[in-house]
Amino acid sequence: MTISHLLVTLAAAISSVQAHFAFARVRQNGEWLEPTRYIRNKTSPFTERDSPDTNYHVRRWIDPTYAVTDYPDSVRCGRDNMAHAADTEVLTIRAGDQLEFAHQRKDPEWPPEMWNNCPDERGSCDYASWNPEGYIHFNHPGPFIAHLSKVPEGQDIHSYDGSGEWVKIYTLGLELRDDQQHPIHWIPWNDEGIPAPFAFSVPKETPDGDYLLRADLVYTGVYEFNFTSFPSQLYPSCLQIRVESDYEGSLPKGIRIPEDMMHDSPGMNTSLSMYRFDKLDDDYVYPGGMLWTGKEMVVDKP
Repeated sequence: MTISHLLVTLAAAISSVQAHFAFARVRQNGEWLEPTRYIRNKTSPFTERDSPDTNYHVRRWIDPTYAVTDYPDSVRCGRDNMAHAADTEVLTIRAGDQLEFAHQRKDPEWPPEMWNNCPDERGSCDYASWNPEGYIHFNHPGPFIAHLSKVPEGQDIHSYDGSGEWVKIYTLGLELRDDQQHPIHWIPWNDEGIPAPFAFSVPKETPDGDYLLRADLVYTGVYEFNFTSFPSQLYPSCLQIRVESDYEGSLPKGIRIPEDMMHDSPGMNTSLSMYRFDKLDDDYVYPGGMLWTGKEMVVDKP
C-alpha cells in the first residue's frame, strides 16, 4: 500500500472523529503525582509537516499522531515534546516499582476537579450531567503499550529525543469473549465503558540509568483490498525517569520509533474483519515489537 493512498484516506478518518485523549499523569507505588510534572508536555496547536494529499496539519493537544505523515519527534513522545523536555522534571524510581498512567480527553488548562477526588482512586475524571460517575472512557479500541528507551551514554535526558532503541515492557491488549458475532474485546477500550487501569511494574532487571518511558494507545489501522483503508493512530506520552537498580546486565535489543511503528509494521493494522471485532487475524501480534519480561524477549500476541 502506498503512502499517498494512506494520506488520501487520512483526511476521511480524521473527519469522522471528535474528542481524542492523551496520557498526562503518572502514579508511583500508589501515589498520584502532579499532571505533566514528569511527562513531557505538548505544544497545542501545533502544525505537522506538510503532505501532498491532506490539509490536516494543525493538531490539538489531544489529537492523534500518524507515523506515516508526522514528524518523528511527534510519533515518539508527542507533538513538539522537545520544546518542553528541559522543563520536565525527572522522576526517580526503583527497578520493580509500579507505575500507572491516567489520561484526559480535554485540552489544558484543566481545573483541579478533573484530577482530584476521582472514582476508584483514578488519576483523572470528568464529572458532568451526562457522566455522573466521572469515568473518562476511550473513544478508540486498541492495545495500550509501554516502552523504555535508555538515554545514550554522554547524553542528557532533557535533550534526548528518543531516536535510540525502545524496548516494550508492557501490553494491555484484547481478550476473546464467548460471543459468536463479536468475540474480540479490547480491554483498554472496554466498549467505551469504564477503562481498565493502566498499571504495570518496571522490570526489576532494568539497569541503572536515565530513561524515557513511553505510554501509548494504538488505534490500529486497516488495510484490505477494495476497502477504503486508514492508517493507525498513536497517542504517545513520555515520562522522564531515573531508574535506581542493582542489576548489572543490559537491555535487550529494541525497536526504532517511528521506523518500526509504521502502518505496515507488525500489529499496526488489521483486517476489516478484525477491525469489526468479528475474528482475530491468525497472524496478529501486538504493535511495538517483542515484549521484554525482564527475563526474556517473547512474541507479544493475544
